[in-house]
Amino acid sequence: MDTHPRFFGALPTDGIWTSLGLARGQFLAILGLSLLLFLFVDGPVWQHVHDAHFRRITVSYAAIVPAVWAALARNHAARPSLLLGASAVLALVKLVVTAGLLVVLALAQTR
Repeated sequence: MDTHPRFFGALPTDGIWTSLGLARGQFLAILGLSLLLFLFVDGPVWQHVHDAHFRRITVSYAAIVPAVWAALARNHAARPSLLLGASAVLALVKLVVTAGLLVVLALAQTR
């Protein structure tokens, strides 16, 4: 019998992160780290909404690969295919979140 609940809040313990060799917490921590870097590199993003964001984007995406590699190594699952797959999925999720955030911030500032 499984003594651990299958859900914590709205997130199941198994998800896309499971097939990528990551635990839910690892997936969310890497995503959170990348998002925090995007938000604060070169100053808070909400103070620079219409800037180019080159360094902010570069640093936030570059952090994903070593973080995924460290998590996979900790899980004894460090393989290039998992590194590539997990990094790509995290990058795509981050892209959607940050694009949505920038749209919301830009719309809020035009009021």
